[in-house]
Amino acid sequence: MVRELCRFEFLACIFATIVLPGAARSAPFEVRNGDRIVFVGGTFIERMQQFGYLETLLTVAHPEMRITFRNLGWSGDTVWGDSRALFGTQIDGYNRLVNDVKEAKPSVLVICYGANEAHAGEPGLRRFVDGFNHLLDDLASTKARLVLLSPHAYAVGPAGTPEPTVYNTKLKLYCRAIEQLAKERDACYVSLFDLMDVMQNSPTRVGTQTLTDSGMHLTDNGYRMAAFEIAKRLGIDLPELNFAVPDQRIAELQAAIQLKNEFYFHRYRPQNETYLFLFRKHEQGNNAVEIPQFDPLVEEQEKRIAVLNGSK
Repeated sequence: MVRELCRFEFLACIFATIVLPGAARSAPFEVRNGDRIVFVGGTFIERMQQFGYLETLLTVAHPEMRITFRNLGWSGDTVWGDSRALFGTQIDGYNRLVNDVKEAKPSVLVICYGANEAHAGEPGLRRFVDGFNHLLDDLASTKARLVLLSPHAYAVGPAGTPEPTVYNTKLKLYCRAIEQLAKERDACYVSLFDLMDVMQNSPTRVGTQTLTDSGMHLTDNGYRMAAFEIAKRLGIDLPELNFAVPDQRIAELQAAIQLKNEFYFHRYRPQNETYLFLFRKHEQGNNAVEIPQFDPLVEEQEKRIAVLNGSK
């Protein structure tokens, strides 16, 4: 019941005509027919795939286009690919990050890094900028159009969680650095630094809906509202409609997107990598042939998404 209410409120968000504060963009964002939009980053990006709100919104906003998405988020990740190293070195993790992106064949890259790196504060800022530039240089061969999202500030969490002021002061420096990177590379930049404050005071919020589970990570409600805010700040034109009742087609569309994301997650991050591809592959490596079998499952859901959305 809660999820159905969230879905209905999300639909209302999609089609409501609400004036929200703008955010500086150093280059316009545009969606083209046939685009493959690839999300890259840490926890904020990875958890998007569970809910599918932003994908649903971007899909519904472009019914005349065939757009596909891939989520390459990895909890705790950095511009150096730390989380992707598994049992290898940081260089291994970085190489995997670059290879994962290239294999996804993006035409648009939506990248959100800096949340973890910001803990290093001002002393670590130069290293972060150099690392981000190095990553963007290595991904330049994809010729993908760039959208750089800044991380969002932390909100005050429940008792026992850290007070966010010190971290947010550090994060602001990193957000400014990301904005400068976007300008230098003629990329679209969207600041999400104030996302928590905006959502807390948004007219689309119902009652005392919980937006985070810790002051740091968004809940289902948080991702629903964040998707609408991100789309508005990207300058996406949304249909001026208001649904009085939940729309079954959109609910099915979101469900198909979530299932597609689940299949793709198992395709590029199988649970038993140690046995399938790494130092224990001598035990179960023969099962690695099953991993590409997720490809037709992903494609099947993408066809269903296109049909539900009326895409060409």
